[in-house]
Amino acid sequence: MKKIAALIIPLFSLASLSAQQKFDTVYMINNEVKVGSIKAIDDASINFVHKDETLVYTLKKSDINKIVFSSGRVENVSTAPAPVMNNNASNNADVDHHNKVAVLPFGYINPQQETNTEMGYKVQDECYTYLSSKKAALSIQDPSTTNALLGKAGVTFENARNFTMPEICNILGVEYVVRGTITTNLTSTTSSGSATYNQKDKSGSTDKSGNSSTKSSGNVYTSSSSSQNFQTSVLMEIYTDDGKKVFGQDRTSFWQTVDAYKATIQYLLKKSPIYGK
Repeated sequence: MKKIAALIIPLFSLASLSAQQKFDTVYMINNEVKVGSIKAIDDASINFVHKDETLVYTLKKSDINKIVFSSGRVENVSTAPAPVMNNNASNNADVDHHNKVAVLPFGYINPQQETNTEMGYKVQDECYTYLSSKKAALSIQDPSTTNALLGKAGVTFENARNFTMPEICNILGVEYVVRGTITTNLTSTTSSGSATYNQKDKSGSTDKSGNSSTKSSGNVYTSSSSSQNFQTSVLMEIYTDDGKKVFGQDRTSFWQTVDAYKATIQYLLKKSPIYGK
């Protein structure tokens, strides 16, 4: 028994030591996260070994956003590229912006799930379609063009806050930029049910008085359904190419369906100054 206890103690110690082992975390500019150990750092790159591996990789510092060392120290390696460094952005600054509008991808927040980037692009398309249908004196930039210009300038949904509105307008070559955030919360789930009776007739019988009767039987079938109710709010802002905020309003949708944001976006656009131009 003593021998068994003596064996268990070292094994337990090794397990505890392994559980306490900490790793370095490297956050790449493309949003990839690498966990492992940094072996060396120079002016242009780092030598990195992934967790539970032995192969040494060389990572360019230009591809790294920041490093969080196992000690807890944070080192910011690179910053978002400035739009002036992009030729397209510089050229668009000289383009006539008058009465041109671009809609940025919307933020879409749902506490029940992770941030839905694709939903943000979907709302961007819907907002563009509604503005385009008005046939106003405005030129609405196609979202595919907007997103391509943003991508070439190094502007992503995550780092967009590092750019000013005049910089965004110059990148896109527009006078107005529409941006927004949709927040939706599941508030309740409503269930409903119904029952149906399927009757079957059986053979009848005759009593002593000559009266006949028919017996019947059947099955009861039940069905149920549920629907989810949401509370949705939309924040919409519109900026000009000189950095002025000409519209900003947050509105909660009257409807409780998952697509209630559509009517709310249309309402806010009608209230905005660009709708009447």
